[in-house]
Amino acid sequence: MKVRASEIAKAIEEFAPLGLQAEWDNSGFTVGNPDGMVSRALIALNCSLEVMQEAVSKGCDMVITHHPLIVHKPCLSILEGDVRSETIMLAIRHGITVYSSHTPLDKTAGGLNDIMASRLGLKDTRVLGADGFSRVGSLPRAMSAGAFVEKVKKAFGASCVRTSAFVEGKVSCVAVSSGGGQGAIADAVASGAQVLVTGDVTHHNFYCPDGFMVIDAGHHFTELPAIGLLEAVIKKNFPKFALLLSEADKSPIFYI
Repeated sequence: MKVRASEIAKAIEEFAPLGLQAEWDNSGFTVGNPDGMVSRALIALNCSLEVMQEAVSKGCDMVITHHPLIVHKPCLSILEGDVRSETIMLAIRHGITVYSSHTPLDKTAGGLNDIMASRLGLKDTRVLGADGFSRVGSLPRAMSAGAFVEKVKKAFGASCVRTSAFVEGKVSCVAVSSGGGQGAIADAVASGAQVLVTGDVTHHNFYCPDGFMVIDAGHHFTELPAIGLLEAVIKKNFPKFALLLSEADKSPIFYI
């Protein structure tokens, strides 16, 4: 079964509209032909060189990711020896179209932050902050900070996490922000949350006010559900379309 790349993008955008993306983001098509017909697509969290090589080896003509291939820094040159450049060149040489849903997938209802909240069993969740990235809710049963840390590790498949000093007493109100969400700390504190679960927390943000703590479960682990989410959206719209999940997509961070 062949499907136009733009039709796949349309299905994703009906769930996670591009209009939700942050100003700095670059969701959507970054390489290839949006009007081209696609016979097989590969889904990954990251559009790495290894993922693109996998797409070539498996005969895919589209790669669909959460993290865009081109984002943050302007792409001023495409040169041999640069990993991102080689990924772009490999896609072009093999006629592979690349589409990403980044911050729209974080923000949308039922998206990554709602999945984070669900995995932690949060109830009565609501959007946290004006930017719409984060969520806050209540645990069904209050628990110690140590028990909650173990719950986070299990929920996201993380072998270890980084935390600030544990809060005293029981944890009952929790905020979540997928990926690098340390910018949600102030909103989380103001909401009455005792914990923020996110990733990419820098040194000084581990200094928390009394009664509040952060848990850094890793950018990669908090956003891994994006793969299954994208798969579900596409399969719902194109049940007979050949869709593969990347086996080469790994966290770039190693815990030793």
